[in-house]
Amino acid sequence: MKALGTSFLGRGSDLGPLLLRLGVGFVFAVHGWRKIDGGVSNFAPVLEAQSVPAPEVVAWLMTIAEGLGGLALIVGVFTRLVTLPLIAIMVGALVLVKSEIGFIVADAPGGELDTALLAGLLCLLFIGPGRLSVDGLLGMETATAPVSGRARATSEAA
Repeated sequence: MKALGTSFLGRGSDLGPLLLRLGVGFVFAVHGWRKIDGGVSNFAPVLEAQSVPAPEVVAWLMTIAEGLGGLALIVGVFTRLVTLPLIAIMVGALVLVKSEIGFIVADAPGGELDTALLAGLLCLLFIGPGRLSVDGLLGMETATAPVSGRARATSEAA
């Protein structure tokens, strides 16, 4: 890392999970608020037009999961648990909606944002919230997995 001038980043930095939580959480919180502000009942017909089953129920579940889940990710509380319904929403969006639209299209949102959010959620599921979170501060979640002695020796030799 010294050769690249990035040694200041450190090996066990919790800045990465923090920034990931803030970015992904903000996007979900804003999307949840937008559904509340525009009226959940106005969102259900959009889901119905896209052949989503039980659109009224799904609209409410998505609104709650995105709004509260986004806020929970921002502060880092119950992080791994919160990622699960959000992952389900992203997979559902990609399979039920975006698979028909395409990945990147000119006249509508494609699947690129959903894919990026899904990747971020999967990262948080696997690495956890980091120490700079409510989970980390209260000891509810251990920090990201420590580097093993062998892996540390290998990376230091490189």
